[in-house]
Formats: sequence, C-alpha cells, structure tokens
Amino acid sequence: MDAFTKACAWLFPQYCQLCAQPLGAGQQICSHCINAFVGINAALQEDLLLRADIQRQFPLRHIDSLQALDWYRPPLSTWLKQYKYQQRMYRQVALSALLTHHFARLASLPDWHWPHLVAPIPLAPSRLIWRGFNQVVRLWQDALPQPLFAANLLRRRHGTRTQAKLNARQRRKNLAHAFSVHADVRNLDIALVDDVLTTGATLDSAAKQLKAAGARSVSAWVVCLTAKT
Repeated sequence: MDAFTKACAWLFPQYCQLCAQPLGAGQQICSHCINAFVGINAALQEDLLLRADIQRQFPLRHIDSLQALDWYRPPLSTWLKQYKYQQRMYRQVALSALLTHHFARLASLPDWHWPHLVAPIPLAPSRLIWRGFNQVVRLWQDALPQPLFAANLLRRRHGTRTQAKLNARQRRKNLAHAFSVHADVRNLDIALVDDVLTTGATLDSAAKQLKAAGARSVSAWVVCLTAKT
C-alpha cells in the first residue's frame, strides 16, 4: 500500500464507525446503524423544549424550539472531539449522516415546517484562523436542504473569551452583543445550528440579536446537549 492510499485510509476508513461493517466509498456509517440509532429524541418529539427536564437545564429565553441528536456522550462526544480538535473528517461524515436521517424523519411529520433560513453559529475570526475551518458549517451543510443554508447570516462582532472554562453567568456576559445580523430577517423563521449546547448562552445570545432584527421565531438545532451533573 503506497503512502497516498494509507493516508486516504486514515482520513476516510471504509468501515462503519459503529459496527465496523465494510462500506462503499463516501460512507462512514451503515444504513442499519443509522436506522437503529436511538438518541435523546427516540419518540421523535418535535420540540425538546416541551420536556420539563430540558427546560430546567437550559434557560433559553430567546429560543422557541430545540432539536438535538443526543446527550453529550459516546460515541457522539468522542466523534465531535476527534473531528473538532484532531480534524478526523470521517467523523463529520458519520455525524452528518445521522443528522440527515434525523431531519428526514422530522420532515415526515404532518406538522413539521422547515424554517426560512438555517444559520450556523460563527467562529471569531482569530479562532477560525487558528482552527482553519468552522466545524459547525461542515457538520450541518451536508445534512440540510442547501437553499435554506445561510452561512454568513451571523457574524461575530468581536473576539470573546473561550467559553469552555466559564460558568453559565460568565458565558452570557461574555457573549452580550457578540453577534450581528447581516440579512433582512424580518418575519422569518430562523434555525440556529451548533455542535454542542452546554449552557445555551451562545445560541440564546445569537437568537436575541435575530429577534431584535425582526425574526418571527428562532429554533436551536444541535448535535448534542451537555447534561448537568
């Protein structure tokens, strides 16, 4: 096996990331594992904010509805860390496949309506340069209808401290007025997408700006929710 083939095998191994079954080119999770995946929304409840436990954990003042694949736990937590910090791009392919399946199921519900626009949470410019890519854009762009995706709807007004080591109150203060809206969103339904919801401060701050700009409703869609211990 030459060096190029070895590199491709490391970047995009051709077996299911859950059951290790051999797969065809471009796949990272088999159809059986996609269909069998059971996350936080096993009953396909459209809005997770209707759950009392989630309302208590995440005080989302400006968010109207919430969707997530699962709690922040293996295998998804492991995949997200490896994708985000080690740039193992095949993990993104597997995560995007699960997101695609989840929203296809939601779209089959009689009362489901797609928003007018879907906006990823932007990185601060310095963090984008350091990391080299916005992991949120890649995760969600492959999983949703392309006409809805508005990659540049939101921008960071200024750099903020890293959120990981801040508590909920510090996160909200850190993100006050951090986002600006760069499109006409008056009377539109917007979905914000991110990878992990920890306290909800980032998404709530962005939603606040969208509401101030005239958005009719703002939903939050994430891969994982971080449970309080």
